[in-house]
Amino acid sequence: MTATGRRPLRVLAIAGAVLVLVAIGWLVWPRSPAPVVLNAGTPQHLVTVTIDSLRIGDTAVDVTVTDRAGTPIDHAAVQVQAIQPLMGHAGPPVPASSAGSGRFRAAAVSLMMTGPWELRLSIDAHHGVDQLTLPLWVGG
Repeated sequence: MTATGRRPLRVLAIAGAVLVLVAIGWLVWPRSPAPVVLNAGTPQHLVTVTIDSLRIGDTAVDVTVTDRAGTPIDHAAVQVQAIQPLMGHAGPPVPASSAGSGRFRAAAVSLMMTGPWELRLSIDAHHGVDQLTLPLWVGG
């Protein structure tokens, strides 16, 4: 085969190698993890907790509170506390500010290490306080 005949094969091999590298890069490129959504309930309320970034550090925790019929509870005092039961770590309770339509946001809940955690929620809807504990796992 002549040098001219090898050129198309060389170009094709380089193009194939580039495509393989692009595919590998796409597969291993770090992505933002999907939000974690937890659902729970008490005799008075249905609660949905959404955590955008389940990693070490401070993270926002969004809480949606409705009555059992699904009507948003707007006037409540909601607090979120992160507890690492195996190591005995506990952050302070973080008050969640109201975002309307039964939605509340605790802006900076501290998750100090990887492993199993509990989110303890306190919901004071002026007719009693509901306490919830939700398990979660914090990755690196």
